[in-house]
Amino acid sequence: MRLDRVYIDGFKNLKEVTVDFDESHLTTVIIGQNGSGKSNLIEAITSVFRWVDLRRNEPRFQYQIDYRIDGAKVCLSNLPDRAAISVNGQDLKRTEFERRKSEWFPDLVFGYYSGGSRRLEALFDSHQRRYYDAIKRNDDEDACAQALTERRLFYCRPIHGVLALLAFFAFPAEKVSKELKAKLGITGFHSMLAHFREPWYAKGGQNKKAEEAGDFWGAAGPAGRTARGLRDVAFHPMALAGNSIVDYRDKQQSEAQYATFLPDLECLKRFAATFKDDREMFFAMEAMDISDLIREVYMWVTRTNDCSGDVGFADLSDGERQLLMALGLIRVSRGKRALFLLDEPDTHLNPHWQHSYLSLIEEWTDIAADAKNCHIILTSHNPLTISALTRDEVRVMSTEDDGRVMVVPPYADPKGMGFTSTLTEIFGLPTSLDVKTQRLVDDRNTLARIEQKTDEQEKELIKINDKLAR
Repeated sequence: MRLDRVYIDGFKNLKEVTVDFDESHLTTVIIGQNGSGKSNLIEAITSVFRWVDLRRNEPRFQYQIDYRIDGAKVCLSNLPDRAAISVNGQDLKRTEFERRKSEWFPDLVFGYYSGGSRRLEALFDSHQRRYYDAIKRNDDEDACAQALTERRLFYCRPIHGVLALLAFFAFPAEKVSKELKAKLGITGFHSMLAHFREPWYAKGGQNKKAEEAGDFWGAAGPAGRTARGLRDVAFHPMALAGNSIVDYRDKQQSEAQYATFLPDLECLKRFAATFKDDREMFFAMEAMDISDLIREVYMWVTRTNDCSGDVGFADLSDGERQLLMALGLIRVSRGKRALFLLDEPDTHLNPHWQHSYLSLIEEWTDIAADAKNCHIILTSHNPLTISALTRDEVRVMSTEDDGRVMVVPPYADPKGMGFTSTLTEIFGLPTSLDVKTQRLVDDRNTLARIEQKTDEQEKELIKINDKLAR
């Protein structure tokens, strides 16, 4: 699945904006100053796919999205002179598109934003809610599997990083194991604790809820099956009671809880034996979370300098957790015809990881094998992220003097340009020097251009040249 062309008119600051993607490349990085509309573009694209899939929350802006999927050219539009949906130039009725949606619609539209705002996440709530309603009390495995297939929009949340890494440890790949050790110093799985809480559907008083904790308060569907699978392999699972503290107000509200502890990799493997692969295990564990069963999942890892099990996932840096979360989820999505919309995923990464972020995606996730079926749209402020790309893989978003937003390729390939030139030639900075040093350079140049200098000007020029030389 590859985006070809996107036209948006009337969404926030995006007025008659056209983005022409080079659909021959796996990745497109969109750069631009704050306020130029990078996040707005991601949200607008998401809104269109949500509307076409669910027929809810019709966009209040005009759009046309052209993309290619399995050899077909699909156009989604609400422009006055265009059909709402066309495939290979043939206008379609809605019923025909729905009948063949599995052929012409992405298997997955994946969203991620590294910041704290819920603007992008909120666009995925309808799909999450529909999936939750379908599985929360449903023991029909086929119906639950169908609901997962129809969950075509998926948003990356913090708990997904833990679950994706657990799934990887249960179904490891040698190449990724080496990268984990080399890049993060993570050598393996140590232990994990799944801390369950009474869900909203738990019935009766506190005593009854405590008694039913071992059966997870009657949870059904994939959430209940997965929770009981953890219970059956755990070391001394136990019911307990605790306070549900959700914020700084520290309200004392007692709830029934249950704890399942897996002390080693052998236990994790026994639990994973009921799943055919890491993807199935990930979504089974995620079902527990969206079914309101999970209070917290704690995981401890071994590292090159620490095998004690004292290092938890929460102890990793923000950059490490965000890297594992995004890459882990892309990995469990492999094999899908997917559009990945990543809004500033490199924000918390160190320069080395920023420089190699796109290659990490390909190496860790095995997505290169499905490259023709995927498109990664990534926004960034960082010149290191685009340093190895050609101009066809980059789009520069800018606001003109008349307020129009333009999205165009850079005039040259960032690849081979170097960090300083990328800042000035691609990102448009007037200089890569600090303000004081640049002022000295400007003063030096002003003085140097004067043909007949006074003695004071000569002395000042010598003084500035001496400062710059030092």
